[in-house]
Amino acid sequence: MNYAEVLEMEKARGPGEECGLWEEFRYTLGSDEVRAQLVEFYLPLVIRIARKMPEAVRRRVSIDELVSIGVIGLNKAIDGFSSDRNNTFSTYAYMRVRGAILDELRRQDSLTRTQRNYYRDICEAINRLTNLLLRPPTDEELAEDTGLTTAEIERYIGMGSEAVNLNEEFQEGLNYMDVIPDDNAPSPEDITHNVMALEKLRIHFHELTEREQKILFLRHFEEMSVKEVAAAMEISEGRISQIYQKILLKLRALMEAE
Repeated sequence: MNYAEVLEMEKARGPGEECGLWEEFRYTLGSDEVRAQLVEFYLPLVIRIARKMPEAVRRRVSIDELVSIGVIGLNKAIDGFSSDRNNTFSTYAYMRVRGAILDELRRQDSLTRTQRNYYRDICEAINRLTNLLLRPPTDEELAEDTGLTTAEIERYIGMGSEAVNLNEEFQEGLNYMDVIPDDNAPSPEDITHNVMALEKLRIHFHELTEREQKILFLRHFEEMSVKEVAAAMEISEGRISQIYQKILLKLRALMEAE
């Protein structure tokens, strides 16, 4: 499905088309044919909600899958909507569609509450120590601050990198996610932000350990896969993923500390 074309077709709709569809839907007692037309009419809303999911989510769950989940929520919204509500259907559907997507993502999240709390504590410790030390903390400093062993820190960071993190919120400032490509065509403003973010990334690159620098270089400058990096570094793919996730957490902390 070409989502750009769907969004473009939305602009050509007449002002009375929405009301007409709802009247026909009620007159036919919710016929499948008219329901399909309503779903098609509100599909652009579902697409926009899916595209607004955090980058961390969209890198693990495809837009197509997010839209499919959203359409299920849209159908439930159509069934549950009443014309005597104070809000419009779009407002009502937005909450139902977004809720359906988040519910499914939570279902897919493999972390227990305890594991997620440990992961959150480690992220907070990285941010706090980076602000205090004006550099990324070592594994030993992290272990002392959190009360965990270095092995436990690596394990929980690895767990966090494999799960959809619904706790990650958008922020107005730049962070490492700004330099990861998106499927959407960037605007001139986005391009400017990306250039600035890349420049900041180069500055902070030298504050990482030698091994972290090498992994980041291989992944982003040599464009090697995790499997290829693991072979080059002679360590497991799982270990590379753990270290890479920790690199991203450190870079975010450094950028937010500025």
